Amino acid sequence: MTEQMMATALRTRGSERSGRREQSKAENRAALLKAARSVFAEIGYGAAGVRDIVRRTDLASGTFYNYFKDKDEIFEAVVREMSVELMQRHRGGRARARTAEEFFRSHISTYINFVVDDPEILAFGRNNVTPIRMMFEKPDLRSMARQLYDDVSAAMERGVLPDVDAAYLVPALSGVVFEISVAMVARDPIDTHGAIEFATRLMMGGIGNLPKRT
Repeated sequence: MTEQMMATALRTRGSERSGRREQSKAENRAALLKAARSVFAEIGYGAAGVRDIVRRTDLASGTFYNYFKDKDEIFEAVVREMSVELMQRHRGGRARARTAEEFFRSHISTYINFVVDDPEILAFGRNNVTPIRMMFEKPDLRSMARQLYDDVSAAMERGVLPDVDAAYLVPALSGVVFEISVAMVARDPIDTHGAIEFATRLMMGGIGNLPKRT
């Protein structure tokens, strides 16, 4: 084997080892996030500890700190994952709305169904209302508000929504949907249809009375 061939072989082996390390890191992080999501859903943020999360994996206890600083950081990462999934579900739905009611119903039903369709997400929402509220100003959740603001502005330009103050409308809509979802998941049985109808009719009944932008 020539020196050039040996060098190529060494680079290849090095690249393969590096690739395996990165894959292992990604798998370890994913395992921790999955475990954390389950733990927070079952016992809530307040009762959960790092040990509870690590016990749900095959990883050594110290491995956790290679990926997350503490319980706060992994909780935020779990919420971030859910936020990305929710944003993907919203994509296109609001943009296709032809009326204000279609716009609000699309936004509200997508959020409500996201919460109730997966039992783990439902439990996560039930057991972590306060820490989720405290994350509203975090960059990841603000990006969701930015996406909604853009969709609201585009709907106003198309004449789907009246030309009101979007900077007020967006947090009002977000707050209505979140708080109604909190009340909804506290009920047994859960009335998904009722929650969607209430929130949609509330928005439709109020938007006609809002002042137009000047």
